[in-house]
Amino acid sequence: MSDEKRLALLIDSDNVSAKYAQFIVQEASKYGELIIKRIYGDWEKNNSGWRIPAMNNSIMPVQQNSYIAGKNATDFSMIIDAMDILYTCNVDGFVLVTSDSDFTRLAIRLREAGKLVVGIGEVKTPLAFTSSCHKFSYLNRICANVGDDYNEETLRKAVLDYVRDNDDGRLDLMKIDSYLTSRYGNIDYTTLGYNRLSTFISSFPELRRNSNYVSLRKSASVKAKSAAAENAPSEKDITHVIVEYLERQNGGRDDISRVAEHVTRSFGKVDFSRFGSKRFAKFVDKQSVLARDNNTVMLKAAEGAPEKADKPVEKAPEKPVELVEKISGKPIDEIVEKIAKRQPKPAEAPTAPVKTMHINPQIFTMEVQKYASENMPNGGNLGQLNNMLLEKYGKNYVAELGFSDFAAAVASVSGVNAAKNLIYVVEPEKPDNTEKQPKKRGRKPKNAKPAEAVEKTEQPVVEEAEAVEEPENAEEPVVPQKLEINSVIREVHTFAVQNENHGSLAVLGAYFTKKYGRGYLKELGYPSMKKLIAAIIGVSVKNNLVVIDEEFIERTEQIEQFVNDFARGEGSHSIKSLSAQIKKNFDGFDFAEYGYARFSDFINAIDGVRADRYHVVAED
Repeated sequence: MSDEKRLALLIDSDNVSAKYAQFIVQEASKYGELIIKRIYGDWEKNNSGWRIPAMNNSIMPVQQNSYIAGKNATDFSMIIDAMDILYTCNVDGFVLVTSDSDFTRLAIRLREAGKLVVGIGEVKTPLAFTSSCHKFSYLNRICANVGDDYNEETLRKAVLDYVRDNDDGRLDLMKIDSYLTSRYGNIDYTTLGYNRLSTFISSFPELRRNSNYVSLRKSASVKAKSAAAENAPSEKDITHVIVEYLERQNGGRDDISRVAEHVTRSFGKVDFSRFGSKRFAKFVDKQSVLARDNNTVMLKAAEGAPEKADKPVEKAPEKPVELVEKISGKPIDEIVEKIAKRQPKPAEAPTAPVKTMHINPQIFTMEVQKYASENMPNGGNLGQLNNMLLEKYGKNYVAELGFSDFAAAVASVSGVNAAKNLIYVVEPEKPDNTEKQPKKRGRKPKNAKPAEAVEKTEQPVVEEAEAVEEPENAEEPVVPQKLEINSVIREVHTFAVQNENHGSLAVLGAYFTKKYGRGYLKELGYPSMKKLIAAIIGVSVKNNLVVIDEEFIERTEQIEQFVNDFARGEGSHSIKSLSAQIKKNFDGFDFAEYGYARFSDFINAIDGVRADRYHVVAED
């Protein structure tokens, strides 16, 4: 017997648009089998556009007359049915599709009865209802591009794109209708000059319709493929664009995600399998002029390049380093050297005496603050700072400081901020008189000590990565990217694997804050990063480090090998057959656990194979 949960899907047609119909069913199906599907409304008015989408998705409409104007009878009907189902039907949970807070009490009651409660609605849904559900999905994010205004041109493009992506020789006309309805709602084809969808499809010179089935004419298919191949960029073109982009960055390096985004903006979606790899990271590794350090891409010429000399430095008033010099009456270099001399020195290496210098938290703080202040107002490059410290204190200096990585070490230094691979000094406010200390932006460190006591401090105060504010003098504000839970899942898995289980939770949180904005946890519906990680299959948090489960990696490798063997074996190579065999051989497999909305996307992420419409194809 299947362990899949039995769910009841109840939709309030008064508060949710019909254009989301297909996406509602897809999202609800992630949590179990939908044994009951009902939608409530006054169908005699027939003004909601739900009639055709409900029919196409096997959702039973429930008629509820509006006896008195202004009274929401639909809500009462849906609540009564939910309680009837609770006591008379064998269900494990409910999916409530509404943006109305009136269902808050119903959600609480169903949870008290031990049932799973999943909410689906738009961003406008009040917090009272979303927090009453075990899980809540926002339709605006599930299908962000849904609901655009349509005309004949946009509909024709949508139909051709959908057929080209799904053509297997016998594409059901109802699937095209369901796809268009999910994007544009109830379409009135008479306004376009056609009496129904089938007549509209028959007008396409690129398509062939046989009764209720549609296929792409061979001439159109060949033309589309040849055009795509002709316009595809070469490996040299892509590399040239990456090099030009990195040359414009300070230090010749940037995060791999931003480099990939620049390539996509330049050429559109690129099929890197043409160059021997499905992943952009492996494409970068193959280029002789590029280098990669985890998530950072850099020019090989810039990897060990010396810092530029004679750089004009604009002196900013009263920086933290200058305050130390002013109060102590000694240059900062003299203070750093004095502290270093007090530490026991290791045996001298005549070939590289600089690397034998010992480092402690106080010296590191001084070095970072000094470097940041010397490179104001444009900010100093974090990569150059790291290279400088590596040459001076050796390759293990970060571990000696007690940190897992360089970013976490920098985050522990008060008085500086790191943003977009640059490090800045936090600008102090101008004091009213000389007796008052300048106030710093952001959180004030606890137990702050005067500058002359720096030598005696045993450990600098560590500020939370997510509490760091953007510097006022940054040239460009960080624009948060579109937040999507599947992307977050994939990024968490990648972070844990690439950092070999030594990536700190604070660094990951700072990365997400920079990429998606400070409110990303609230938008995803989690109170903290630990709660978010706990909800992702295959990873966990141990000692504030993001750790990936070894069994999860082993199982994933077995699945990837199974897919490769399937693509190269005899017999059927259809995606449907592969899905059935994986579920049979790997109990509980769900591609959504890996952060993919479709099974074909999961296949395309595996090296050596690709999903070609409805079949799995092996790549040499």
